[in-house]
Amino acid sequence: MPQFRLDKEIPPQENRFTLLGPEAGHALRVLRYKVGDKILCLDPAGTRIEGIIEKIGEDLIAGSILNRRPFKESSLKINLYASILKTQAWEEVLEKGTEIGVAAFMPVLSDYSAITLKKEDYPRKIERWKKVILSAVKQSERDSIPEINCPRPLNEILGHDLAGDVSLFAWEKLRGNQDQDFDLEPVFKNLNLQSLAVNLWIGPEGGFSEKEVELLLKRKVKPFSLGDHVLRAETAAVVACAQVEYQAKRALLLKSPLG
Repeated sequence: MPQFRLDKEIPPQENRFTLLGPEAGHALRVLRYKVGDKILCLDPAGTRIEGIIEKIGEDLIAGSILNRRPFKESSLKINLYASILKTQAWEEVLEKGTEIGVAAFMPVLSDYSAITLKKEDYPRKIERWKKVILSAVKQSERDSIPEINCPRPLNEILGHDLAGDVSLFAWEKLRGNQDQDFDLEPVFKNLNLQSLAVNLWIGPEGGFSEKEVELLLKRKVKPFSLGDHVLRAETAAVVACAQVEYQAKRALLLKSPLG
């Protein structure tokens, strides 16, 4: 069932909802919602609300709340530090990353980034990126909406302490390398898997420059291999997220009493 984003949080004691703007317009004109229909909405606090439509207007839907379900946060938080790509490829990273479960996107300006952005363009770009992410949230029926940050140069980001329990970067030069030092599986064995934040770095087409790799290694960002083949940057981002999620959940299962 489609879900729609509310502009503001609804207090627990409130029993009514109002959906406004493009979200309401989409529900009314594209999906043909009408009075008496049930509708799912997501508020900024991450609460999923089921309501019944009692009133419609021009880009407006209002009604009563039938039930609400707080967002159940995943134990794994992936912060995706991805080098900005050309428009279509970058939006694919945002879309597929959202579907997989990325918690936050950190756009990185790296030496080999295919595009350059001016700071005055950031608000317009971020607004567009938010729309792509929101569309993917609705499609995948996620409860939470990933954060999207302003683009920053790689060296600037690494100039500060990184939040998170472990930092990893996919390195294309390890393609086909069978050395266990570059395998993801051992990474998660000694971590607190009940609450785990992973900083995952993905380079642009052509990868990170040698200078950037040196900087990543200096800051204790661990390299790993994505397998035997050369992947497009947007594919690498999706594969890397899926590998991290798989290995983290596998490690958690093995540590459980039934593992």
